[in-house]
Amino acid sequence: MHDRIKKIYPEAFGWIFQRLRRGTIPAAPLTIVLAAIAGVLTGYGSVLFAYLFEIIRELTVLRFVAWSEFTIWGYVALAASPALGILFVAWFTRYFRLEGQAVPEVIKSVARKDGVIRPFWSLAKVFSSAVCIGVGGSVGPEGPMVLIGSSIASAAGQFFRLSSRNLRTLVAAGAAAGISAAFNAPIAGVIFSCEIILGSFAVESLTPIVIAAVLAAVVQKQVGEHGVNVAFPQISHEYAGNWVELPSYFLLGIICGFASIAFVRLLYWTEDVAKAWTPKWWIRALACGTLVGVLGAGYFVVYPAPPTISAEESANESDSLAEEMSQEGHHPRGPALYGVGYDTVEHSLHLQNADKPMPVRRQNVDIASTKVVPLSREEMIAHLWWLVPLILLKPICTSLTLGGGGAGGIFAPSLFLGATLGGAYGIVCNLIAPDMCASPGAYALVGMGAVVAGTTHGVLSAILIVYELTGDYHIILPIMGAACISSVVAWFSDPENIYSKRLARSGESIARSHDLHGAEHIKVRDVMIRRFPTVKNTDNLVQIIKVARQNPHIESLPVMDDDNRLIGIIRPEDLHRVMDTDVSPYLVNADDIALMMPISVSPEENLLEALRDFGSRDVDTLPVEIGEGGRRQLIGLLLRADVMSRYREAMLSRH
Repeated sequence: MHDRIKKIYPEAFGWIFQRLRRGTIPAAPLTIVLAAIAGVLTGYGSVLFAYLFEIIRELTVLRFVAWSEFTIWGYVALAASPALGILFVAWFTRYFRLEGQAVPEVIKSVARKDGVIRPFWSLAKVFSSAVCIGVGGSVGPEGPMVLIGSSIASAAGQFFRLSSRNLRTLVAAGAAAGISAAFNAPIAGVIFSCEIILGSFAVESLTPIVIAAVLAAVVQKQVGEHGVNVAFPQISHEYAGNWVELPSYFLLGIICGFASIAFVRLLYWTEDVAKAWTPKWWIRALACGTLVGVLGAGYFVVYPAPPTISAEESANESDSLAEEMSQEGHHPRGPALYGVGYDTVEHSLHLQNADKPMPVRRQNVDIASTKVVPLSREEMIAHLWWLVPLILLKPICTSLTLGGGGAGGIFAPSLFLGATLGGAYGIVCNLIAPDMCASPGAYALVGMGAVVAGTTHGVLSAILIVYELTGDYHIILPIMGAACISSVVAWFSDPENIYSKRLARSGESIARSHDLHGAEHIKVRDVMIRRFPTVKNTDNLVQIIKVARQNPHIESLPVMDDDNRLIGIIRPEDLHRVMDTDVSPYLVNADDIALMMPISVSPEENLLEALRDFGSRDVDTLPVEIGEGGRRQLIGLLLRADVMSRYREAMLSRH
């Protein structure tokens, strides 16, 4: 009997495996199973990634910090660490052709490549990111962790020959698992994947995405103490519906929106300046890395730890901090501008005005048992001087790290900027009008969500990731308001988020959902009508109506001048508006009612770009022109109805 069982198991497994490979298993359950496997593997992969960069950090940055207590050469080594590390990463990237950043490349793979990601590229990119973070590069771990999950999912989907639609969903599930493992935030991982990676909340995609995110979080909770656990416990802020406090949160949202704009522009401006300064990659890497090292080590010399009033208190805090971290398995505090900077974020979140009472729900808790940092007025001023340089220097260091050829995520720097900016803003509010505001830590918490929303344009992701990081639901209303305001401010400046902007700069026009994916591959010339009626600008309303009735399938009529050049279009609503008046139709000419200078499209544009043009002017017909300037020639019309019909045909043929 035992021998039969031993024989049956391999045969059964082989039978199932062959059916999976041949595609005879239904696609939906197979996608769910592969998403579950990808979620588990991503959880363990993220822990290994955290191990790797923490080991590198111990061997470099933390060792140099300890060395600096005995000799000036420790500070020299601390300053040189990012330069040498970024130089290595830049060489590694160039040698193995690892161009591109993690999250933008995942977005591109979903939108352009049907979810196909090169396994070797992913592994090499993850390794280079670990080195960059470990040696002091001012970047975060979430990008590589998203890449870990997406590449595992992509490899599994390709192996089992999933359709392009299911493969894209599976890659999005891997990305959700990466965010879930990076921040212990499964809900935020799901929303991030749908909002940023897919750009769609299609019901059929949710099940595998949710399962992958949940299982990655389970693995992280089991072994997270050995990896990166960035949850910030014991947050005690609360918003009780006080109208007086609300304007201060909304103003913070506006400030964070402008800070997000500045951060994104600085990031890409630094990259452009570095490339324009010298074509030699190794000089760029050394120069940018040296600047990161000088700024990071210099700030560490001035502020090795958050400020305290007396040297004795500072020594006591350092001793207790070291003891606490030793007990919890964490490492001693390094330079605030190096690496992910979660120590600084956590400290900012716990800033409390000593003159304000603890929230009602925490009044019975012993403050000594929490991580709350009560501040007197003098201590708030000292912390303000500590925070303001961080607000300015962190975006600079992140921009220099990536501009010099480093690798890593920008989500953690966004959290850092939001926490420090919000904390500083909260301190200013408490110094000026303490009765009209909350404690500084509350504004640090709100600022995190607002800056993330401003940089990523992912409002739901920002709100949920801050909630899951802190477990603090009691201040969710200000976070929601500030995040929405920040996102709107940033969107009006640039509709592209920090990820899609990198792709747009390289000439990539990315569809933001499965439902638009097919539109990128159809040209305007394939859909436009080439025989169409026109009217002269001097034609009166009677003549225009006659042409419109003879061509009922044309919704808008092109208006031509005496040189047969397009000057406008007449829409149905333009005709109806003038027909409802008492003006004689013989006194109304075409150029009196036409929409002048209409948007025209090129026959070489794709339908995705054309759909954006339809929306920007709220028209149903777009002229198609060739040539430039005065030599432009109208060759066709593109109808919205034809575009949607052709797009639906393409989608049916794909799926």
